[in-house]
Amino acid sequence: MVQDGAAAEFARLVRELKERSGLSYGALARRLHMSASTLHRYGSGAAVPVDYAPVERIARACGADRAELVALHRAWVLADAARPPRGRPPSPGSCAGCSSTAAPSATCSAAPP
Repeated sequence: MVQDGAAAEFARLVRELKERSGLSYGALARRLHMSASTLHRYGSGAAVPVDYAPVERIARACGADRAELVALHRAWVLADAARPPRGRPPSPGSCAGCSSTAAPSATCSAAPP
């Protein structure tokens, strides 16, 4: 997976909070009524939530202070803004499987199903 800097920073902050909490993905997920795989996708950078609400819930469950909440919100805003518009694939060449002149390859996340 290819991440831009904003998504990578968002994932790093989520991961740091989760690790500092001492909770496993499963334990944290149960507290938040979310799936462990969703939390893992946020912490690995594979996904950025569409809304900030779950991010704030994660941060508060992990004991984030006010400064950490602000930093996480800023990182989420930047990562969300870097996301391609819904219904429109990333531009050609924006992922490892694409070239700037070719359509997305079958292994590319921008390839149609």
